[in-house]
Amino acid sequence: MHKQYRRHRYPTAYPVAVTTPTGRQSAVLIDVNQGGARLEGIDNVMRGDRITLHVLNEQVPGLVRWTAAHRIGVAFQKPARPALVDILRQGVRSSIANRFSSTGLREMH
Repeated sequence: MHKQYRRHRYPTAYPVAVTTPTGRQSAVLIDVNQGGARLEGIDNVMRGDRITLHVLNEQVPGLVRWTAAHRIGVAFQKPARPALVDILRQGVRSSIANRFSSTGLREMH
């Protein structure tokens, strides 16, 4: 029996703009890899909708694979550039992600 596994997705919290069939929305990229992403804060999309992520002056077209509440899973139409994925996964730009950061913590004695 052959099982197919999804490539590892890297957690992040990166704000992006998304063009959907109903217009442009702001969202937060919460995980990403070259093949797709999970976004939070998206409304009024359905499985099968074509969307475009606008991030770092690039447009990344994709297809909505699933929706749940205000989250969606997106499969990119073609693999995202590895350099773009590296920037997105390391470029945490949100206070959401900063809550999980250990910077600024002091050792207790």
